[in-house]
Amino acid sequence: MLKTYIKCYGILYGTILILSILLSIFNYYTLNTNIIFNLLIPIISILISTIFLGKNSNNKAYLEGIKFTSIYIIISIITSIILKLFNIKNLIFNIILLLIGTIGSMIGINFKKNKV
Repeated sequence: MLKTYIKCYGILYGTILILSILLSIFNYYTLNTNIIFNLLIPIISILISTIFLGKNSNNKAYLEGIKFTSIYIIISIITSIILKLFNIKNLIFNIILLLIGTIGSMIGINFKKNKV
């Protein structure tokens, strides 16, 4: 299971990196879309990685999604406290990410091929 978590965190941070690069390119050439895309990048990344996690989960995927997203949130909160950027908006956004992670893992377990 640890191998699956490592793959999912690789997917998570890889998706964040790719979407951030795309956002930078869009900002450089055309639009100023900071607020919308800065909110959507973590949401899309968590959703994709927890769908993959749920797909590789045997049962109770919602618990796997909660554990996975909780670890990401703890890392995010520690980073924001160190950088002195923590506020109530970040806490509310992290709760939303927790819900999205749970829903993503439940979606992922439904994509799993059932072997009879």
